[in-house]
Amino acid sequence: MARPKRHPDSPDTRSQILEAARIEFAAHGIAAPLEAIAARCGIRRPSLLHHFPSKQALIAAVTDDVLQKARERIVAAMGASNSDYSSTLQNVMRVLRELEAEEQGVGGVLMHGMLNESENGEGGAEISDKMAEFIELLYVAMTAAGATDKHPADEIRAAIAHLVIGEVARVALGSRATKLWGKSDGIDPLFNAYFLR
Repeated sequence: MARPKRHPDSPDTRSQILEAARIEFAAHGIAAPLEAIAARCGIRRPSLLHHFPSKQALIAAVTDDVLQKARERIVAAMGASNSDYSSTLQNVMRVLRELEAEEQGVGGVLMHGMLNESENGEGGAEISDKMAEFIELLYVAMTAAGATDKHPADEIRAAIAHLVIGEVARVALGSRATKLWGKSDGIDPLFNAYFLR
């Protein structure tokens, strides 16, 4: 007996496309063909384009999903730390590291999306705006925990942006990052040196 065909408009098709995109982007980077993403979830390219009219739209949707997951986890981490500065920041950092490990390949998607969005805001939701919202969430979490008692507010925001965008770039480069960063992962020592000492 033949398997029933998957309908391209079924409610879970969109989520299957997003998951397939994550897998393909992790394996092949941003060059992953739309055909491979569609095949991975049992549809064809035209059906994928029905849900996401362009690769940039798919990239934006993957970014939205990842950043939404990060927001939810950061809020939960903030609630679990009893307003203690050190434990709040360590919980937030732990959440970010876990998410980074889960979302292999998304660093490249984020970098590509930010570098290829238009300067004038045309072409849909801008990934750099979403990253700015994410940095703002981290800023709010850290200032609520008491970071402004240790550092000026503008300096805190800049430090967060440097750490986040630097880490996204490092992850996006994959094994090539070793040429720039070396074999060590310096984000934890940098984070601890600035925020926890």
